[in-house]
Amino acid sequence: MAKNLQHIAQVLCLCMIMLHGNSHALESSVQLHKVDQEKSFGYSLSIGDEFFKKKAFNWQVSYNRFENVAISDLDKTSEAWDKADFGFSLQTVDLSLGYRYYPKSYDKLINSLMLEFQLGAAINLNEHKFVFRPDFDRDDITYAKQGDINPVLSISLHKSFTKNSAMHIGFKHYPSYSDFGSISTLFIGFNYRFGRQISY
Repeated sequence: MAKNLQHIAQVLCLCMIMLHGNSHALESSVQLHKVDQEKSFGYSLSIGDEFFKKKAFNWQVSYNRFENVAISDLDKTSEAWDKADFGFSLQTVDLSLGYRYYPKSYDKLINSLMLEFQLGAAINLNEHKFVFRPDFDRDDITYAKQGDINPVLSISLHKSFTKNSAMHIGFKHYPSYSDFGSISTLFIGFNYRFGRQISY
């Protein structure tokens, strides 16, 4: 646990250095998510910036919260538990690197679009487990530990309205979220850029 928290602190410090040293214009984002489970939903808050004044490459740090997320293979542990429809609240800090493609066209609509690909790591902020003792003589079952690091990827399409604002829709995927299995979301969001104004 302490080792994981130390790694998290180091990564966050690195992000703060990048933020301070390359803060030409911060881009904030708010997203609403529909998770690929019937009752599950969530939201994300993020900030990011370009790398080395190259608008095609950027980094992003986001806080994500998903509600009512079920464990995908809970029936393997207990059919009764699977039918009980347990829902968990997942919280992560995602650190991502992205590539942005800006199509070139004489068409005004196409020129206002941007396609973004992101790849990163999601750091779990809380622990999820079933606790049996002292009522039952059985070891607790942990499905996600605080500090677990899982891969995350996303793709999104952005439509700019001004030089510093845009709407976007996209798909986010956690291929293996600890023992929860894979989690995917569809999202819609809004971007706003502070500071130096650069067209999308």
